[in-house]
Amino acid sequence: MKTAEAGFRFPVLGFTPEPEIWAFPDMDTLTSCGPRTLKDNMQLGMELVDADGRRWIVRSVTRIGRAESWLASVLSLLLYAKMQSRIEHELEAVEPMSLDEVKARAYALLEAFPEDYGQYHESDNMLAPLLAEVRAAKDIASLPELLGLDSFMAY
Repeated sequence: MKTAEAGFRFPVLGFTPEPEIWAFPDMDTLTSCGPRTLKDNMQLGMELVDADGRRWIVRSVTRIGRAESWLASVLSLLLYAKMQSRIEHELEAVEPMSLDEVKARAYALLEAFPEDYGQYHESDNMLAPLLAEVRAAKDIASLPELLGLDSFMAY
């Protein structure tokens, strides 16, 4: 199925194969990306989980145009900014994830990569409160803001 056919309830979390977590607050963000994301096919294999726990795997990503207006594209070129592409995903629907499963995956990534979440030394003690907040999250929709996630659109 195509991205537009999935009927996402936003925000959507993206678990990449690297492993990282990205967040997409709306359809515009989900269907746009920068040149590096497109060239390196960084979204291929990403698992998308919407606010209801429904889940899809990205099987392909196709550039279908510019994500910006013609004028914004020209300004991007003049300012040496990265031009955004409009993309479409080919998605495979898979079994939904429960809130506890999503929290467990987020928790595991926090523990595996604490420096990505502000804990650069063991003595920083930045991670413990964040881990507690993830454990206490009442819904999937609260996780992107809680974790300070973004979608790496400029890549």
